[in-house]
Amino acid sequence: MRLLWITVGGALLFAQEKSISGQAEVELLPGWSVERAQRQALQLAILNAIESAFPTHVARTSKYILDNRVRGQTAQTHSYFYLTADQYLSGEWLQTTEVRYSTEVRKGQIWITCKVKGKARPRTQPALPLELKTLRCRDTARCTSLDFIAGDPLYLYFRSPVPGYLQVFWEDSGFVFRLLPYQNRRQNAEYIRADSSYMFFAPDKRSEAFWTDELILTAEKPEVLHRLYVVFSPHPLSAPPEQYDASTGFHRISIDAFQEWLLSERLRMPELNLRLLDLSVRQK
Repeated sequence: MRLLWITVGGALLFAQEKSISGQAEVELLPGWSVERAQRQALQLAILNAIESAFPTHVARTSKYILDNRVRGQTAQTHSYFYLTADQYLSGEWLQTTEVRYSTEVRKGQIWITCKVKGKARPRTQPALPLELKTLRCRDTARCTSLDFIAGDPLYLYFRSPVPGYLQVFWEDSGFVFRLLPYQNRRQNAEYIRADSSYMFFAPDKRSEAFWTDELILTAEKPEVLHRLYVVFSPHPLSAPPEQYDASTGFHRISIDAFQEWLLSERLRMPELNLRLLDLSVRQK
């Protein structure tokens, strides 16, 4: 365990950080890649680790429901439910220090086990109940999904109960690409009004087309997994040390540099909210 003293805007912030560990297993369902099952197991292992280190009645209930969803026929809802369960935890994951996977066949079923170690701290403020959805079309009732087909557009629905600042990043092949703010915007984050619904990557007016980046998903192999980082804070966010990549048209940063920046932002602002979405893109 170590104690961190961080100066923020002239005020002294005390944060208690400790090393914790967790374990989880997930069945490799038909049509899933091994990588996808590993990501699911890692998320659940982290949730288990936090709940064990910072137990609450709500967290135990969330873990029970999530564990049953992973083992049942509704496993595809795991990532969305993980986001919901994470809002009720009394601790937050800061950094992963070690991950180990193992595979076992039981009664003809393949199970992936994940053991994870990392650093976490108690939450000083509850997570915000953010509304967050990835969609294949603009209809939030019909098109909300984590599973996409190559050629699908990607839209992001977002709503917050408080005003603040939003950043969205896309992880791919060892790099993280900035999606929000849009590439033509000269600002660190997108300003969000309280109780207002936003549909990103979908220009509503011709005048918005220049500023809005419209996204079409591709897949170079049968299934490609991507991670979406959604960062929201009631207070202004700094920009990561990114550079413009002319070959892709996006600002990008190495995954290691991004994780260092993200950790520093979370330590600087305990009220920062981080949500992760793992998306699957399959070939037609």
